[in-house]
Amino acid sequence: MKPDHSDSPTLTLVFGGTFDPPHRAHVALPGIVAATLGADRILYIPAAVSPLKRDTLPTGANHRLAMLRLALESVPMATISTMELNRPGPSFTIDTLRELHRIAGPNEVFRLLIGADQALDFHRWREWQHIIELAEPVVMLRSPFDRNLFRAALNERYPPEEVATWMERTMDVPSIDISSTDIRQRFSRGEPNSDALNPAVEDYIRRQGLYGANTRPTAS
Repeated sequence: MKPDHSDSPTLTLVFGGTFDPPHRAHVALPGIVAATLGADRILYIPAAVSPLKRDTLPTGANHRLAMLRLALESVPMATISTMELNRPGPSFTIDTLRELHRIAGPNEVFRLLIGADQALDFHRWREWQHIIELAEPVVMLRSPFDRNLFRAALNERYPPEEVATWMERTMDVPSIDISSTDIRQRFSRGEPNSDALNPAVEDYIRRQGLYGANTRPTAS
């Protein structure tokens, strides 16, 4: 007889962002974290408007969602939720996690994947204490931070006991020096972005003329 695993918890890694556009690091790094944690799935949640970036409106939701689907086509454990895109106003993480818990099964556990820069600003997030209760964060160390630099930055903002807790939540991942801001700027200058993007995503951007992109990049 096969063992019954019906009561085993399901671990979901929640990864939110504007994904404007989604690049190779958005795909590769969560997969590494998920494998380390033994997560069952990665739930990507594109934001409508980030509460901390209200002065900069992202590209239209339809384009960002289409690009994210293309970027994740070869990642079987990745799923996408549009709950923040369907909700009016800024995308507050606490609202999203409450909704996830409302619709989740009784054995589903959530972890919230964030970057080191987001961890440093975590006390600015709405109801941040409750966020931790609903989905304990796991922090990806990304450039320019290593563990020493991250600890030093935490020490400037948090009391020692919180610094220790944040360091325990931190996970080293490979350095992939890509940012969505740089990608958008490169498109606007007519430069290639093939090293940073899934080819299907780059093709979509050029066909749609996003970020000031031409149909073909300027030869370097």
